[in-house]
Amino acid sequence: MKKASSVYGNMNISVESNKIKEKLLADSEILSFLEQNNISPEKFNRQLQVFYNYYISKRNISSIGHVPVLKYVSDEVVLEYSETPEQKKFREEQRWSNRIKTMFIPKSILLSNFLNLSTGEKKVALATELITICDNILNGETVKGLYIYGQTGIGKSYLMGCVYNYLKDKGKEPAIIYFPEFVRKMKASIKTGDYNEIIDIMREQEILIIDDLGAENITEFVRDEILVPIINYRASENLITFFTSNLSIADLSGFLSTTRNTIDETKAMRILDRIRQLAKPVYLEARNERQ
Repeated sequence: MKKASSVYGNMNISVESNKIKEKLLADSEILSFLEQNNISPEKFNRQLQVFYNYYISKRNISSIGHVPVLKYVSDEVVLEYSETPEQKKFREEQRWSNRIKTMFIPKSILLSNFLNLSTGEKKVALATELITICDNILNGETVKGLYIYGQTGIGKSYLMGCVYNYLKDKGKEPAIIYFPEFVRKMKASIKTGDYNEIIDIMREQEILIIDDLGAENITEFVRDEILVPIINYRASENLITFFTSNLSIADLSGFLSTTRNTIDETKAMRILDRIRQLAKPVYLEARNERQ
């Protein structure tokens, strides 16, 4: 009995195809597949590209993240792919990362749009500055975020929603977190084991919007284990960060330095230095739109 490689190798094909065939017929898995499914030399030649794709894919599993599988269906050779465990883990991590970009923000904010912004000279001027910053980001320029502060209900969160949607619509989606809710979820995530992963994802985002900083009850844990790791990393990597708060920078200093158990002005000042490094303070004076 002739070997399969001998039978298939006797076919009259081009020199280039012959070189490809030599590689394919030296592959034990391909030879085994041909024999098990009684595939004729003519059919092998007709579906040479399928076998070659299988051959190449096997050698690039780590880069394509999928395992190639040859199947014989309805008298035809079919190439299918199944995810590697590493690719599946990566895909799930990416899906998780994308989902948490907005999971800590009220859905209403995600409907914000600069075109629907309420009138007011100072708010319009600030919106114009934000659009300019966003355009610079999209153009790849080095920019600094804003620390927008002012009274409750004047539309600071809405403006951040506008920034989020403006950038997302142009293909660059920021992460946006409502900080009091983020703190609550972080405390709960310690039990589920997601805490470190979420902190790492948030601090490494290319663009991060932290909404309503200072509205939560400050504790040493909130300051030192949630805020500090995010702020320090982003400052060291010069990552674009926006903030909103009811508190000025000076008021935030007092807020961050005092916890139930201690007063630590040094830690507070370090955080404020990082915030100033990341964002320019801007006071927004506008009417309360909730009244």
